Amino acid sequence: MDYDPITPFGRSLRDARSLAATPQATQAPCPTVDKWQALRALSTCRGDYALSDRDLAVLQALISFHPRTDLALDDGPLVVHPSNASICERLNGMPCSTMRRHLARLVEAGLLIRRDSPNGKRYMRRLGPERVAFGFDLSPLLRRATEITQAAEAVREAETRLQHLREVVSLMR
Repeated sequence: MDYDPITPFGRSLRDARSLAATPQATQAPCPTVDKWQALRALSTCRGDYALSDRDLAVLQALISFHPRTDLALDDGPLVVHPSNASICERLNGMPCSTMRRHLARLVEAGLLIRRDSPNGKRYMRRLGPERVAFGFDLSPLLRRATEITQAAEAVREAETRLQHLREVVSLMR
């Protein structure tokens, strides 16, 4: 008989590890990425990732908990560990159940990874020089930044092409 441990949210640890090993998450990371530029690019191409504006608002709130403007793996893990109440506060009073639903959509889209602690809490501990952090990992956003900017550029080009065609049709009338 094989034991399969489960996180507090009902996910198998094997599933969590396989999510972290997806092809997008294993790409070579960019050295540094401006977190606000990455968010703007993602908002431009949000249709490609099936994200709503509320999903992006939750991602913006999570990104705002990271202390630096740039995301880099050199500084250690990119894990933010805010409470649900503080996330909802930054979302101007969004209900907690709605916020959790949008967080789940961000995890499904592969832009966040949940690092669940054994008791379901989000925190960071320093064990000598090593840090152990539980919360939301922003490293997939860093690793997929080039993919996101390319998708945003493609969307901008398509919009420019469509606008040009509309002008041509308008002049032909």
